[in-house]
Amino acid sequence: MPETQSKENTSRIIPLTADDYIIMQLKDLKEEFRDSRKELNARMDRIENRQDKLEAKLETTRQELNERCDKLDAKIDKLDAKIDNIDKKFDAKIDKLEEKFDAKFNQLDAKIDKLADKIDSANKHGNIMTASVIGVALGVLYVIFFK
Repeated sequence: MPETQSKENTSRIIPLTADDYIIMQLKDLKEEFRDSRKELNARMDRIENRQDKLEAKLETTRQELNERCDKLDAKIDKLDAKIDNIDKKFDAKIDKLEEKFDAKFNQLDAKIDKLADKIDSANKHGNIMTASVIGVALGVLYVIFFK
């Protein structure tokens, strides 16, 4: 009988049963779950977009760093080549200076040898002169004392 009354009189409020409340709460929970899932998916999309941007920036930075390292390596290679060239020029100049000094030392050695010969000659001449002077002096003394 109550069923017929509820069908006939639609203005009447039908009380909800406990199952109806549970069903309504489940519907609300499903909607909240869908909304939460949508919000979570939106957040995940933003996070993925940020991550993609960061990865792109990281790759760009990595490429720039590699390019700078390559340029630095090229500059170091050029500097090494210049240093090698300067080293070779320096060695060549040192060799030329050594040759010049060797020639100068040889000339100086020859001059020293000539000077030593002259000194020896002068010493011999001096010895002869000294002997002559001594001989003359002895002759004079002999004449003075013994004649």
